Amino acid sequence: MPKLTKEVRDLVVAKAKLEFLENGFEHTSMRNIASDVGISVAGLYKLFTNKEALFDEVVQPAMDEFNNYYESVKRDSIKRIDEDNLKAIYDTNSIENVLNMLYADFDAFKLIIYCSTGTKYENFLDDIVVRELKDVNSFIQIAKEKKVPINTVKPEYMQILMRAYYGALFEVVRRDFTRSQAEQFLQTLIDFFEPGWREIFRV
Repeated sequence: MPKLTKEVRDLVVAKAKLEFLENGFEHTSMRNIASDVGISVAGLYKLFTNKEALFDEVVQPAMDEFNNYYESVKRDSIKRIDEDNLKAIYDTNSIENVLNMLYADFDAFKLIIYCSTGTKYENFLDDIVVRELKDVNSFIQIAKEKKVPINTVKPEYMQILMRAYYGALFEVVRRDFTRSQAEQFLQTLIDFFEPGWREIFRV
């Protein structure tokens, strides 16, 4: 039985990713992962306390990428208010930045969005929408406090539109688009949504 070295831990994570992709979180067997790696089930549980801890280990780098991207867009958006330049706000959501975020660990995003039932990530898209709605409301409030003209949109309308936007965005993951295909699609997505956002916010 191999020692529980870093190399073994890394192999467990790699094997687990494949199992989660094939079976989803709920139907993945820790026993099968241990067998594939060549360690005991007890040894596997010494490395990871439970299956969800192992899933976390697999997807955390992708979640970090997403959160870093999201926070950078939020910071840049606030900066546009200070510059009284809301028309440039969509520049912060460049296709290149989105692609870098998604393709840093494409399979991990697939796990988060489509294979995570039974984990804290199972409502990932809905959680994004709630987070985005809160931040957009704060953004509008800051703009109004700074006397920057911007229209207020009903929260229920914004929630529907944001769900549509993020649902479309992550279709590139569900459909296994190559980066080139995703680039073409995201340009179409932006061409479709950007005029609408400008119109409803009057910017």
